[in-house]
Amino acid sequence: MSPRTIAVLHREAMMAEGIAAGLARYAALFPVAVGTTAEEGERLGTRAEAVALDDRLPGADRVAKRLSRSGVKVVLIGETGQDSRPRISTESPISSLARALAPDAIDGSRSLVALTKREREVLGLAAQGLAAKQVARRMGISPKTVEQHKTRIFTKLGVPNQAAAVAVLARSENGWDTWNRTTI
Repeated sequence: MSPRTIAVLHREAMMAEGIAAGLARYAALFPVAVGTTAEEGERLGTRAEAVALDDRLPGADRVAKRLSRSGVKVVLIGETGQDSRPRISTESPISSLARALAPDAIDGSRSLVALTKREREVLGLAAQGLAAKQVARRMGISPKTVEQHKTRIFTKLGVPNQAAAVAVLARSENGWDTWNRTTI
């Protein structure tokens, strides 16, 4: 799973910033630019792998075509249009936009099933705020073994660190509480 850099272009600055903030909650999505005009969109879009673009932004169609031709993934935000570009309704949750922009980057929650029972236990204890030494003591293993488990967890979930792994756990379909009760 590779991280995605995202540019958000919306005709209203506050909406663009809010969408970017919502996307930033996903560990593998990195909003790198926010803009409110088509001119900004063309310039900022080249700094990103994907662009969330307000379909009512003046010049949106032109920007979408140019960015798409240059290899940038473009997802329009707005009502269903006549073209074949991906679109997300403004009534959809931010998770729908995140999934449309980078499905491989946010579907890490499915990888939770790939974790061994021991890895799930380590992740669960880490999610409770325990340090590696505390996890080791509780599980009766060495801190080095805990770190090895964490490294494998990060690899399986496709995340860079413990905070991102805990975020994947928190975003999982069942949520933290259900997962915690059934796996630990």
